[in-house]
Amino acid sequence: MTTSFAHAAKGDLLASFAAQPMGCVLAILTGMVLVGSLWTLVTGRTVWPVYERLWNARGLWLLGLAALLAWGYKIALMREWME
Repeated sequence: MTTSFAHAAKGDLLASFAAQPMGCVLAILTGMVLVGSLWTLVTGRTVWPVYERLWNARGLWLLGLAALLAWGYKIALMREWME
């Protein structure tokens, strides 16, 4: 995921996704948390209600499913089942 985060930090989301899809998703989520934290720091208003909508049981299931699919994708690449 390090390579994926590095590509995402440079703004190359396609390369980030190709390197590790879950790393790309986590990099985007990290950026969202950074923006939300800066917003709270500057305005004094929280963005927690927005996060709360995403951070529920369905969101966690989707995140877990995405992690499993990304893991399968990397296994398929490493075993050369995909090119």
